[in-house]
Amino acid sequence: MLFPIFVIATLSEIYVLVTVGDSIGAGNTILLVIATAFIGSYLLKQQGFSTLKKVQSAAAQGKNPSFEMLEGVVIMVSGILLLTPGFITDFIGLLGLMPWSRAYFLTSFLQKNTDKIFTSAQFQKSSDDSKWGNPMNDTPQNGNTIDGEFWEEDKNKLEK
Repeated sequence: MLFPIFVIATLSEIYVLVTVGDSIGAGNTILLVIATAFIGSYLLKQQGFSTLKKVQSAAAQGKNPSFEMLEGVVIMVSGILLLTPGFITDFIGLLGLMPWSRAYFLTSFLQKNTDKIFTSAQFQKSSDDSKWGNPMNDTPQNGNTIDGEFWEEDKNKLEK
């Protein structure tokens, strides 16, 4: 299924590049492709740092930063598309770097695929639970924590 998509995308990119090259000239087409790569790399850097700050802020507030992390994935894929020569991939990459289009895409994607994202593995009982309990769940409030002190006595000192 991926191979036909790859072939169609490649042929479409070549067709658009040749058509634009016929319209504005080969040199201008090459300059335009290089310009979109530079603009894309600037936007990639800017949006990447912005998303990193959002992830750090959400984590500092104790919130789940999963949406922000998905934004980071979209930004990374958009950057790869911008580095690929061609106007179609540049357009899709620029859409992925625009905050409004990225938020719209992710929101609609999550609404359609929420049931596929959450797996039964998230609802399984932890295998770390043993007869001693799970240390991640033990708190002083639930009565499972035992506070104590110990010291090791040197047997050589006791014999003297």
